[in-house]
Amino acid sequence: MEELLIRLSGLPGVTGSFYVGDDSSFISQTLSSSFVQENAKRAVMVLAQTFEALSQVAQFKINRMMVNTGGSRLFIRRSDKGFLNLLTDITADVSVIDSALDGALKEMIELAQQPARAAAPPPPAVPQTVVAATPAKTSPPPQAAPPSVTAPAPAAAPPAPAPAPAPKPPTTVDASILEKILAQAEEALGELGTTIYENQLSDHKLNTSKLTRDSVMKFCYALQKDASMIIGPSAAKQMADKMMMLLK
Repeated sequence: MEELLIRLSGLPGVTGSFYVGDDSSFISQTLSSSFVQENAKRAVMVLAQTFEALSQVAQFKINRMMVNTGGSRLFIRRSDKGFLNLLTDITADVSVIDSALDGALKEMIELAQQPARAAAPPPPAVPQTVVAATPAKTSPPPQAAPPSVTAPAPAAAPPAPAPAPAPKPPTTVDASILEKILAQAEEALGELGTTIYENQLSDHKLNTSKLTRDSVMKFCYALQKDASMIIGPSAAKQMADKMMMLLK
């Protein structure tokens, strides 16, 4: 889900994305530190009731909604286990956003339906035949021989399960990239660029000794969010694009 939200947040005009599950789980990307997660979780109950009520009125299932909020838009999609949400500015192409959300929901369904790989059960043990000696019809011998019994073979041991693949380590980047990101922020915002950079750096608590690509992407998206309120969404997006080029 985290990787999916990162891809959606990279679309032109997108300023943030988040997913709220029916179990109150919350995953977000590019949202500023002032975003209140509890409000989003409480909104899930209202959204669920709204979607259900609209579906009853329209006589068919409704699973998508777009809300215009002045200079921005909120795209809401109902999934099997929660709500996928995308915040955009007015420059975002609605058809592109709709197509991207359709693909994201399809990918979520495919991942949920992948069957778990289980070890094949061992074959059932073959019962052994018990052979008894048949006495002759003539006079019995002084001492009859005991019946011959073939002992059953031990059942085969089940195969050992295959070891789980080791998790893929996160991609790391050199800490010197932060200085270049600061330069881009100062170029776009002037003196305010330094202030915004330092505030977000404090919020994200980046580990410069082991800096990952994903953590830097989140940091850049947060800078874009703050910058959009000062220089506008388009200019802030251009600034963030230049920062993302440093990661390639």
